[in-house]
Amino acid sequence: MRDSNGLTPDNLMEIARRGTSLDDFGPDHFLEPLTVLTRSMREEACLNAHGVGEYTRRLVNALENRLRRVDLVKRHPEITGESIKVGAVILGLPRTGSTMLHRLLTASPRATGAYWWETVFPLPRDESGAADIAARKADAERIVADMVGASAGFEAIHPLDAHAIDEELPLVEQSFMSSLPESMMYLPSYGEYMLTADQSHAYDELIEWLKILQWQTPERRGKAWILKVPHHLSAVQTVLDKFPEAAIPMTHRRIEHLMGSWYSMVASLTGGNTDRDFGAEQARHWTRRWHHNLVDMMAAREKAESRFIDIHYRDLLTNPLASARKVFAAAGLPADA
Repeated sequence: MRDSNGLTPDNLMEIARRGTSLDDFGPDHFLEPLTVLTRSMREEACLNAHGVGEYTRRLVNALENRLRRVDLVKRHPEITGESIKVGAVILGLPRTGSTMLHRLLTASPRATGAYWWETVFPLPRDESGAADIAARKADAERIVADMVGASAGFEAIHPLDAHAIDEELPLVEQSFMSSLPESMMYLPSYGEYMLTADQSHAYDELIEWLKILQWQTPERRGKAWILKVPHHLSAVQTVLDKFPEAAIPMTHRRIEHLMGSWYSMVASLTGGNTDRDFGAEQARHWTRRWHHNLVDMMAAREKAESRFIDIHYRDLLTNPLASARKVFAAAGLPADA
């Protein structure tokens, strides 16, 4: 596919149906964000052939996963009975130490998080159990090797390991309501839509994804999930409502120390999908985006101040265990040896 004309919900959904031989996408609340996203991609992003091909694959994959997820839950209704305990949801701008805190907290035997390999391949492919999981892990390892090899220096921005705990952004992306498309393409109207969109259905789907992961690995039952992705800043009130028992650690760092790195990364990611230079436009877009999200966060925080724990970047680097203990205490998790 060389041009973006095929980036329409109807076309992409038909490709997904053919690829899976399934036709039940579940509730249609995903159609509105998918429609806004694909229109912005066609009319504003100036996608080159690589960008069209890459995002056609991503969107079709998300739609195929939607079909397979609905089918899996139909065949295994016990999934809906999984009890998910979310101990903490880490909030913070990118480059504030949130990945370090996330991996530190999930090192506790009383906590759990999503591994990178299972955020990319969250659904069982067959009934072979351990063999199926091994195949998905091997595929994830190959993807990580390709990504690291193709992007020198990326690991300095975000350390990649198929078997490490990582953010659940690929799961959130399945709802077509996430910050990921905006970081890889210039999508001003989609970004405007995301500033005020109701993300409650997307978070309901995230909870179902966590149930699916826990159902596949029963040893997680009773452990506290630790969630983290900068996208959560765009839906703080929804996070507070959907995870009412969760502590909310928030990572902080001087804004001038992180925004330049973010602008550079977004410009690099966007540049691979278009032949236009959108670097300056993306910097303006993300300045406004994060500002709006932080203002909304402060309004939501005022009504739930007792749930927030502030973690400063330098404190996290110099005394990580003290930062972890603060979060464990707020989440009601013993911090023993």
